Amino acid sequence: MKVKIAVIGCGGIAGAHIIRLAKIEGIEFTAFCDVEREKAESKSTEYGGKSYSDFREMFSKEKLDACFICVPPFAHEGQEEMCIANGIPFFIEKPVHLELEKAKKIAGEITKKGIITAAGYVLRNYDVVEKARELLKDVQIGLVSGRYFSRVPGQEGSWLHKKELSGGQLIEQATHTVDLMRYLAGDVEEVFTYSFAGINKELYEGYDAEDASVTSLKFKSGAAGELACTWLRRGFVSRVEVIGSDLFVSCEGKTLTVQRGDETETFVSETDAMLEEDRDFIKAVKGGSPSLIKSDYVDAVKTLETTLKCNISMESGKPVKI
Repeated sequence: MKVKIAVIGCGGIAGAHIIRLAKIEGIEFTAFCDVEREKAESKSTEYGGKSYSDFREMFSKEKLDACFICVPPFAHEGQEEMCIANGIPFFIEKPVHLELEKAKKIAGEITKKGIITAAGYVLRNYDVVEKARELLKDVQIGLVSGRYFSRVPGQEGSWLHKKELSGGQLIEQATHTVDLMRYLAGDVEEVFTYSFAGINKELYEGYDAEDASVTSLKFKSGAAGELACTWLRRGFVSRVEVIGSDLFVSCEGKTLTVQRGDETETFVSETDAMLEEDRDFIKAVKGGSPSLIKSDYVDAVKTLETTLKCNISMESGKPVKI
């Protein structure tokens, strides 16, 4: 029996998932949906299934076993709620929402009804990240440091540049770094964020997000943390470093560096992390085994809350409890 899959949102990140899903045995693309109908039609022509421009119509007409929700942050308009109402397991790309109370309500309904979910925090699926987590399991952590540096993504006038639509860099992109910090060092108790803006708005039409930010984090374990982010740097850096008792761990992309005393080891992953997260979700749906999933919706809301509270701290100039 094949798992009948629908995909809502047929842009770039959806395409990355679709390519990988097509490699997984036992799945069938049943429907593609996008507000730009031609995008959905293009995917259905290539992979089979019907095309829709309205997800409500799609849910009313199709019998589905699982759904991939790959819409931009501002476009969460009830897709998750319809999956829950119909008892359909779903995978959702990050960030899972822009409104914390709505996300928490969705998380509550998921828990109440026992719906299998997964969230697109792909870094958790690298084998070297699991190795780092195992090494840190019994270590008292003192410092957690994160970096997310890049140039402004997207084209001029992109929704990414508009804070109302994307949430800004922390919420839309550095969320991966925040999530990895949580995954390795535990939940965050409080944040205090400073931000800078003024350069990119002169370069990009409609730009109103921060250019850079620095966040101090207090972890529930007592560990101290700091996160630096910017959209002013050419190239790309995404890194998390954790320092504990006689142990230094650095995760940067597929590379793990471990230092104990004077000895340093480097491990490089050959894992396709997105393929692994998609495969784990499909396995969980087939077997009814949510334990296979490294990041579900309920846990992803904790990362969302951390980044949203950073935005509140930027605006208020005060520390904010999580």
